[in-house]
Amino acid sequence: MEDPRRPALPWRRLQEMGERHRRCHHQQPAQVSMMRKPLFGALVLGLTAQFSVHAAEPKLYPTGPSEDSAFIRFVGALDAPIEVRAGKDGRIELAAHDSTTWQAVKAHSPLGATLVHGGQNQAVDVSVQPGEFVTVAALPDDKGGWTAGIGRESPTDFSAFKVSLGLMNMAEHCSNAAIKIAGKDVAIVEDVAPKGMKRRQVNPLSLSVDLYCGGQRSGDPVNLGGLRAGERWTLLVHPARDGARLIPILDRMP
Repeated sequence: MEDPRRPALPWRRLQEMGERHRRCHHQQPAQVSMMRKPLFGALVLGLTAQFSVHAAEPKLYPTGPSEDSAFIRFVGALDAPIEVRAGKDGRIELAAHDSTTWQAVKAHSPLGATLVHGGQNQAVDVSVQPGEFVTVAALPDDKGGWTAGIGRESPTDFSAFKVSLGLMNMAEHCSNAAIKIAGKDVAIVEDVAPKGMKRRQVNPLSLSVDLYCGGQRSGDPVNLGGLRAGERWTLLVHPARDGARLIPILDRMP
């Protein structure tokens, strides 16, 4: 998959966003809920600023009011292209192992889409909550075919100085999914149940990871390359004929 990364945010903005994050982190429990919207705004601002040069995609759904921001994206985790159809005329072609940007949608509204690949259609209906990020993916199954999967996340943190690595488990038979530094017994994210999601912030560095299911390594190492401050990655676990595999997705705003 082509690397869609863009230069990091200017140093001054990174510093300002990092200072806001540290202030939020040290708030007393009674104040945490009051800080959720600024943190959410910083997350969206950070993702938008990093990838604003990315080519515009067709809008599949109406955009909701800012106070009810909710987001959806589509992922093609197959070895061949897929097509996403939504609304009256909305269509997006996705290359193999590619994803759309996050698209803002109306919270609580039913959203329908159809994933098309190899002459087969998969209809998906989903509703997104305020502040929620929903991933709809075309996934290989363990029988040589494919299916649709849905993953959900409600981000609660953002750091302009760290890299956020999330593990989204869409493989039903991958119990206690974990990612470790490739070739080492050093866990980065662990104990993610099927349909679950966990995230951790790490320092910017060059990183390769191994996927583990039920304590056993599954598949080959995945090289994430040189990770940059402020980036957010989602590592999607999908089923395969001989276990489970990882698809790395760089979270992007339009």
